[in-house]
Amino acid sequence: MEICWQVRDCPPIRESFFELANRVFGLSFRDWYEQGFWSENYLPYTLTDGGRAVANLSVNRMQFLWQGCPRQYIQLGTVMTDPEYRGQGLARRLMETVLREWESRCDALYLFANDSVLNFYPKFGFIPVKEAFCSLPLSPQPCGRRRLDMKKETDRALLRACYRQGNPHSAFPFTDNFELLMFYCAFDLRENVFFLPQQNAAVILEQEGETLHCLDIYGGSGFRLQEILNAAAGPSARLAHLGFTPIETASAAFSTRKEEDETLFLLAGKENLFSCRSLMFPLLSHA
Repeated sequence: MEICWQVRDCPPIRESFFELANRVFGLSFRDWYEQGFWSENYLPYTLTDGGRAVANLSVNRMQFLWQGCPRQYIQLGTVMTDPEYRGQGLARRLMETVLREWESRCDALYLFANDSVLNFYPKFGFIPVKEAFCSLPLSPQPCGRRRLDMKKETDRALLRACYRQGNPHSAFPFTDNFELLMFYCAFDLRENVFFLPQQNAAVILEQEGETLHCLDIYGGSGFRLQEILNAAAGPSARLAHLGFTPIETASAAFSTRKEEDETLFLLAGKENLFSCRSLMFPLLSHA
């Protein structure tokens, strides 16, 4: 078996990778690739057997800002093995290869694991870490938000322009990876992208009854976070759950983030901003 790390540019392996991801996770990468969103930030390490993708571990190059300084992180993801090839140590081989090549080239290395493999990652020096999510009270003041049509190039361009401004309200913003954002916004969240013309901000949101789930904000510099949220919320919203850690915390309530079948692991010995802070990785940075 051989490891291929040029999956995107090798059509036969790429197609086999697509099939494996769909078979194992029900994930479709094909449309994302065909729309031009697969960049150099997403690097699958794929084990092949006779040209067939049988196991994979992907490196996601991530850039965050912490206290104004860029932080280069690596997020591991798309960890999968064909059912016919399990029990042969293929995931271990891929993990050892990736750690050898990337551990010294980043500030931190992390992943989100499902409950079936919680005992696997500590074998490589990963430790479980708790995140904290934030909620804020709302007083809705709708001001003409407009849903962006992710099939229209003009609306995509508007989202990109807002994205380039970053999230001025986030304490730990994820930057320079519009392609990963579009993995969400061009597909599963395509109905959840809105533009606030008065604030010149794009907001990714979902509302369930009185709860507004604000996944992220791009743009809106010069406005307070509370103003952005109140403008984005529907009339019935009373509470906002944030998909990022805010800078403004005066009226914020923090609690431990608990997601079913998901645990954050950080590689020990690398940077750990979570050890003594109420912090979370932005939800739309999950790869």
